[in-house]
Amino acid sequence: MTRKAVIGMVRAAALAGAFFLAGGAIPMIGGILMMLAPAPIILYAVGRPSPNLRATIAVLLATAFVALLAGSVAGLGYFVSFGLGTGIVCYMLERGSSFETITAVGAGAMVAASVVAALVVMGGPDALIKTVHDELAQGMARGQEFYKLLGTQSTISADTQASVISFTMRLLPAFALLVAESAVLLNLRVFWRWAGPQRLTYSLFGDLSRWSAKEWLVWLLLASGFGLFIPVPAISDIALNGFICIAAVYFCQGLAIVGFYFQSLSVPSIVRGIIYFVVFAQPFVAALVCIAGVFDMWIDFRRLKPPSPEANNLGDFF
Repeated sequence: MTRKAVIGMVRAAALAGAFFLAGGAIPMIGGILMMLAPAPIILYAVGRPSPNLRATIAVLLATAFVALLAGSVAGLGYFVSFGLGTGIVCYMLERGSSFETITAVGAGAMVAASVVAALVVMGGPDALIKTVHDELAQGMARGQEFYKLLGTQSTISADTQASVISFTMRLLPAFALLVAESAVLLNLRVFWRWAGPQRLTYSLFGDLSRWSAKEWLVWLLLASGFGLFIPVPAISDIALNGFICIAAVYFCQGLAIVGFYFQSLSVPSIVRGIIYFVVFAQPFVAALVCIAGVFDMWIDFRRLKPPSPEANNLGDFF
């Protein structure tokens, strides 16, 4: 490895560690920077000589930087989450995997490894659940104090707080997986924007306005939907989290439909931005977009599927 490559490795590892630590040091913006922690190493390693070796050493260096600056627990947290995700993304990009597969495998591995590490550090599931519950309770208390500083009296009863915390904890697996998937997708987009076409031998994203989820995914959506009515709390919770994750995929397909018609109708950028803002800000509109994504398999809003022979024969008959 050349001197220039070593310097680039140290720089990428330092940036990755700094982005990760920014999540706990900088309000709001720090969370976005933390999600971008894999980007420096991905840009440094993918498409270069010995990419997997480069990524592995850079992740280990970033782990050492985080542990040195914030402690061993923080270093472990980086390694089992963004560090592991970085390595998986680099490996799968070099193998020519699709962005859907990279997102699913990378996010799943990050969440699974983080949960296992948290169980080991906390000493078991009971301690982990108690810690998460206490953090949520403290977050709600800080939120109420913030509203009081703004002059808004928003007192929430103890029963309501308990219900909100309980429901939030039920949905934490889905939230964690969606955040991890968003992080992987964000880093893939950054890589593709900056260096992807020059580094990869295949098109990673293609035309996203024509993207569709796999047709078999609708059966998982239906199964998880029926699972919500099973009178066993553990099973219904699993079904609820699964339903949310799959619905998020169809929400993305709905966004692809919206983007397709934006392109077809040459909608101005400012109008597109307003509509996207409304979609993300209004749950009812977001639900409609998600439903459009689900029914696209049958209605084919974008007319992407070739006409079936049955349809042609029926047209000849009439």
